[in-house]
Amino acid sequence: MQEREAMHWLQLTYKVPSEPSQKRVWVWRRLQNLGAFALQNSVYLLPYTEEVEKHFRQLAHEIHEMGGDASIFSVTALDASDERRILQVIIEAREGEYNTVIKVCSRFLAKAQWVVQSQGWNDQVHAEFTEVLEKVHILFRTAKRHDMLGVLTAAKRASAAEALMICEQVFRMLLDQDYSRASRLLEMHSDLLPSSLEIEPPTANKTLVGQTEQKSLHVGGEESE
Repeated sequence: MQEREAMHWLQLTYKVPSEPSQKRVWVWRRLQNLGAFALQNSVYLLPYTEEVEKHFRQLAHEIHEMGGDASIFSVTALDASDERRILQVIIEAREGEYNTVIKVCSRFLAKAQWVVQSQGWNDQVHAEFTEVLEKVHILFRTAKRHDMLGVLTAAKRASAAEALMICEQVFRMLLDQDYSRASRLLEMHSDLLPSSLEIEPPTANKTLVGQTEQKSLHVGGEESE
């Protein structure tokens, strides 16, 4: 029976002074931003990459600077099922952030389709679309910053990047009020449009970025840092 190839993980174990509590929160936030898996209190895991090693070493140095202790270990799992479970949790979390980007882009394109059909481009729509594009860029940059998984999340990362690129292209066409080209582009990428969402006109009272996405911006996004 052929043995499975061992996966290489890095484990960061640390202890920080109990006071002030801001130190513990600061370290926790850094680990959240790296997308690390909490194996238990103050023990975090990530699949090995040179980038992960660099971030763990820097964080360990900063923990020592604040009067704490930190150690980094290279580890492998003895139980394949445990490893698959942990890896799946990490992958799903990262892909969930990319899915949020795709979801917002989908709503953006649905609203753009309404604008194309009604030829209803105006200053209010311009302002709303500009704001949404800025926020979805933040969501995407945040997702990439949390993503240390490389090839494991490459497909979903590429899908989110493509959806964002299409939104930007449609936006530029709408700026020129080139409804024909925008319509053709939307038709080419109809798979990104919501399958069962009633397309409503953009209004000041209806936002393209929902409560879940707003929460992502404030919890892990650049607006909160």
